[in-house]
Amino acid sequence: MSYKTVFQPMRQGRKSRVLSIATAFVSLVLCLNTAQVAAQSGTEADDPVTHAFLNSNQAGVRLGGWSNQGATPPDSLQVSANSFYQNDIGSGSFYLEGFFGFRLSRALMLEFSLGLVSRGDVYLVEETGGSSIGTLQVYPILAKVKFYPSARPIAGLFPYLLAGGGVYYGRHDIQFVTGIDAAYRAAFGENSKTDFSYVLGGGIDWPVASVVALDLNAQYMPVKFSGNLIGVDDYSSLTITVGVKYLASRKAKKEHPHRLLSRR
Repeated sequence: MSYKTVFQPMRQGRKSRVLSIATAFVSLVLCLNTAQVAAQSGTEADDPVTHAFLNSNQAGVRLGGWSNQGATPPDSLQVSANSFYQNDIGSGSFYLEGFFGFRLSRALMLEFSLGLVSRGDVYLVEETGGSSIGTLQVYPILAKVKFYPSARPIAGLFPYLLAGGGVYYGRHDIQFVTGIDAAYRAAFGENSKTDFSYVLGGGIDWPVASVVALDLNAQYMPVKFSGNLIGVDDYSSLTITVGVKYLASRKAKKEHPHRLLSRR
């Protein structure tokens, strides 16, 4: 029995389940958003900080941890007859993410983010004596929809759910080389892979001023590259981060002068 015979149906089933979950999530968000808007008609937030938060776009950064949920590259891996990898890639790393959120309504926000995680150092050792030193990095480039179930703070906090997807780009870069022929061979040791996948998560926003808010965020990222990168293709992760964001108030739409004159 071949590898494809066993695992191909499992992958197809996984894709269908992901599509069903995503469809259900979007339907739930739209239904709850419609109900929320209807319930809030004619109601304004009493707190100016809350009012500013609900009517602002967001831009900020998050910093935290990347917890490996996939495979871990082996400590030593033969690359060719004359070279092999050595690495110190573990199960956890620091994760950095920059983001911009465009508010669609009080309940919905569209967020674009660029993340970076350095999984660790990778050494390409040549039997001739040369070596190359580099890093293994993953860049999530994502678009997400954030849903806020409540337009009023719960103990000063705004919980939210998020779902989306995008491109996960993994790359093994080489920064330093030693030995006579290592510089020539370094380019052959570099490698990169991409994956198009989804992201699910949630978090809590805490507006502390009319222009500043704090953020606690958790995201599950299933990353399965099209081929092996340092011996494995599964770089799925769970990230938990804290962040700070600037709240940029949306400008109110200016009415046409003829409409103002018609009201007088």
